[in-house]
Amino acid sequence: MQYTYIIIEDHTKTCIELEQQLKNHPEFHCKGHSKSVSDGITQIMQLKPNLVFLDVELPDGNGFEILKETTPFFNEPPFIIILSDNEKYIRKAINYDVLFYLDKPVIESKLILALNKFKKRFCELKNHLTVKDKYAHQIIRHNDILYIQSDASYCHIHRINDKIITATKPMKEIAKLLPRIFLRVHKSYIININFVEKINTTNKIITLRHRQGLFEITENSKVRLDETFTIKDTIVEIPIGDLFLDAVRIHLLNQHN
Repeated sequence: MQYTYIIIEDHTKTCIELEQQLKNHPEFHCKGHSKSVSDGITQIMQLKPNLVFLDVELPDGNGFEILKETTPFFNEPPFIIILSDNEKYIRKAINYDVLFYLDKPVIESKLILALNKFKKRFCELKNHLTVKDKYAHQIIRHNDILYIQSDASYCHIHRINDKIITATKPMKEIAKLLPRIFLRVHKSYIININFVEKINTTNKIITLRHRQGLFEITENSKVRLDETFTIKDTIVEIPIGDLFLDAVRIHLLNQHN
């Protein structure tokens, strides 16, 4: 999964060193830099990053002013990692529900702890996909998605309850929003690997299967042990594209060429 961040820091050396360290974590993508409170507010509102590295002491004010001004405008505000060489702001950081307090100069091991804490909290919060169809914004739990099919500038999201939601986003945009349980296996298909039953690399086919237990209750029956219990199977065959065959082998068969 890809995460976006911005750095709000007025010391150029600190900013360069931090971004250099973040290059070791390619799932994190930098969307911008800022050196002031006013520009920091603008960047958060316009870029809507997942994560903000925030210096407390800025030329035109205090970094906490940025949080005060931007947080009310988000249902899910970005996570904040404070950058500071002074511990006097720790208590205030707690009051603002800051994710991590990172001392300057930034030590690689501490940065890794901060990023891992972010990813854990992000996954706990983001257990769903939010997409817009022609009617409204739809919230779909990741575990309810069987596979996603591309259709030009749209995507059809196939859920385990046999319902399909057509999202007004292209495949490449949907892919950026998904966690690692999803794998692109074809230019037109992304699958949920938790539902993979069989893989045929010769015929280039992946079989997905979802089993759902259903009670059949007659008109006169009550909930008791003698009811008929049936299993509903959903079985789908998804093609594997030539360009994605190696990725399928590596991620699903642990085969490295």
